[in-house]
Amino acid sequence: MSKEKLMLNIRENTKDLHAMAESTGFIKRLFAEKASKDSYAEYLFNLYFIYKTIEEEMDKNKDNEVIKPFIYEELKRGKAIEKDLELLLDEKMKEIIPLKSTEVFVNRLKEVSKGQPELLVAHAYTRYLADLFGGRQMFSLMENYYKVDREALNYHVFEGIKDIRSFVGVYHNKLNEINLPEELQDKFLNEVNLTYLFNVSVSEEMEFKLNKSEK
Repeated sequence: MSKEKLMLNIRENTKDLHAMAESTGFIKRLFAEKASKDSYAEYLFNLYFIYKTIEEEMDKNKDNEVIKPFIYEELKRGKAIEKDLELLLDEKMKEIIPLKSTEVFVNRLKEVSKGQPELLVAHAYTRYLADLFGGRQMFSLMENYYKVDREALNYHVFEGIKDIRSFVGVYHNKLNEINLPEELQDKFLNEVNLTYLFNVSVSEEMEFKLNKSEK
């Protein structure tokens, strides 16, 4: 499969999943302004484990020729989310446990890291691009509607990136240039689909949990 065909397949195969990720589960509730500061904090708590694992596993494989171009310190969200959680949850962090879907997601990331670490790029690429594209909108929503203090919105701020649009272009082009062995290209496409499904699952389980508590 050529690089051009890989990119085309990624765009075509993930179009509906991308739309679903933005319009279902807890994300739908959040943008409909029907969530709360506490439920946002719990959702962020789950994202923390996902980002922490992506970033730790990519760092373990930082000398891998496929992974190396996708490691940017200014993109990493783990520590930023940790700061937010300290302010949003404080002692409540001891009372919350990760969702089952989060545990499954984390286990998949560790499995990929051990067997075919190149596939970690599919997860990093999908999550970080979503953050870069939606960060400003999310920051505004959380600050203006949910009244979250700016000091607890580090997740949505990329201090090391001056021009988001330009950076997105550079980062996106790296996928065009990715040098994947032929035998990994189909698996990479499948992994991109999986990362959307995992993200949707976390959002849906969070929504299910909230619905259950509201009854």
